[in-house]
Amino acid sequence: MPTSHFIIVNYNAGEWLLRSVMSALGTGASRVTVVDNASVDDSLAKVKKDPNSSAVEWVENTQNIGFAAANNLVLRSIDADFAVLLNPDCEIPTTTLPAILEEFAQRPRMALASCRIENEDGQTHATSKRRFPTPLSALGRMLKLNRIWPDDKRLADFDYASDADKSTGFELVEAVSGAFMVVRAEAIKEVGLLDEAYFMHCEDLDWCMRFRLADWQVGYHGGVFVTHAKGVSSRSRPFGVLWNLHRGMARFFDKFYQSNSPFWLRWLVKVGILASFGLRVITGLAANLLGRGQK
Repeated sequence: MPTSHFIIVNYNAGEWLLRSVMSALGTGASRVTVVDNASVDDSLAKVKKDPNSSAVEWVENTQNIGFAAANNLVLRSIDADFAVLLNPDCEIPTTTLPAILEEFAQRPRMALASCRIENEDGQTHATSKRRFPTPLSALGRMLKLNRIWPDDKRLADFDYASDADKSTGFELVEAVSGAFMVVRAEAIKEVGLLDEAYFMHCEDLDWCMRFRLADWQVGYHGGVFVTHAKGVSSRSRPFGVLWNLHRGMARFFDKFYQSNSPFWLRWLVKVGILASFGLRVITGLAANLLGRGQK
């Protein structure tokens, strides 16, 4: 049986951290490490009160250093066959990890794999399996060109949306969700750690791209799942999360497409990213004001 080391990066995940940790312990993991990014809630205290938490290893940062950097604190000295990155607002059933490890055993060049990411109501996240965003597909998504020309693969949405529900088996894909990733330690040693220039968001896409460029594979298992209470850790800083999401996407495009995409296309995408951020901030503020006015 291959060994697995769970890494759970926590930031104010509340009661969900306990659920996440206990589910990780329930898989029979070799090790479970919680890296806390200076949480100010009682999430750590609740876990430490549980008698089963004696098996958990702790890294407690004095500041929020971001998702990639926090995971890398543990990944630098990973001593298991597989690292399992699990969000603190995720719960993993006992059947999920064995099913994924079985697929790894059949594919020696698979670096990373995930599965169906579900809401608590069972709805599949659109980002469970993904294509790599390109400047053209990003522009197509922003301008809804993929709806005008749905058969043009260059404009295809990089999230599979409802198509993720249709897959119940295993398949090789371009990218998966960073909420839950099982990563071969051997591949990490070859390709490197998560890029710490991403504070949060898009570091998962970056890693998948780097594995692909190094001739490693990424897999998606639609027959198993993890439950994800999306947004638990980000509720206290919604606009900061939005900024990091858009900033991360801009970095991804600069890193992988700057040398082979025309300037005008990259410029349009950058403008679109800024416009998207501004629009979502305005929409969020308006929603907050309307919510307060209705109370």
